[in-house]
Amino acid sequence: MDRKENWEDKIKDVLTLECDGLTVSQDLKDRIDEKILTSQEAGNMRHLSWKKLVIGVVAGCLLVSGGVFAAGHVVSVSSHSDWRDGCKSYSGMEQQEKKLGYEVDSVEQFTNGYRFKKAVVGEKEGRDQEKNQVYSAKFMSIEYAREAEPTVSLYIEKPVVDFARTKSAEAERICGGINLYYASMTYKCVPADYELTAEDEVNQDKDNYCISYGSDQVEIQKSSVVDWMKNGIHYELIGFDLNLTADEMFDMAEEIMGTK
Repeated sequence: MDRKENWEDKIKDVLTLECDGLTVSQDLKDRIDEKILTSQEAGNMRHLSWKKLVIGVVAGCLLVSGGVFAAGHVVSVSSHSDWRDGCKSYSGMEQQEKKLGYEVDSVEQFTNGYRFKKAVVGEKEGRDQEKNQVYSAKFMSIEYAREAEPTVSLYIEKPVVDFARTKSAEAERICGGINLYYASMTYKCVPADYELTAEDEVNQDKDNYCISYGSDQVEIQKSSVVDWMKNGIHYELIGFDLNLTADEMFDMAEEIMGTK
């Protein structure tokens, strides 16, 4: 799987998890999947209006069913979770791990001040072009907060399909024989009548820049991600507009792994 697509999928999942239990009907999800598939076939994924796909979901939550085209016969990936089934105390992690089915690396507090806020186990599924379920799997998302700053989420799952790293990471670090990779992505959401500037034309050809239509005003957010594999489990530390450098996120990853 393309690493950029994989990061974008997790970004959508994190935004979905921020909705605190808001859900949409299966019919709407099916129509969202159809729109995504149509846009993919037309080669328009970069300009897909995510915000317009889900009417009535508040605060810009992108509760999107799918959006990534994985390996094999999987053409859409959807995920769902409910924070009401999660925990808001680190003492509840043992129960969440039982739901997940395996133990994971995590911390209650980082040395930089970020503290455990909540955790939840969700489910995701992949479907083929005829909407038949190809696979289903569980994942865990843990959210960390530091005063009024943007939150950081730790996304954990056992990969169902193999993915290959096709693009170079912006920074790398080796910790205990495990490779850590850092990457960032800038998302610019603009109104439907927005006209691309010369700078936009240049930016949209970059691997780490995406422009989409549907916002009431121009909004720009930057995601930062550190990911790694350990014992067959994939971890992604991810956040938006963070006041953290790549090295600081690497340090957090090492704390999660228990090597720092």
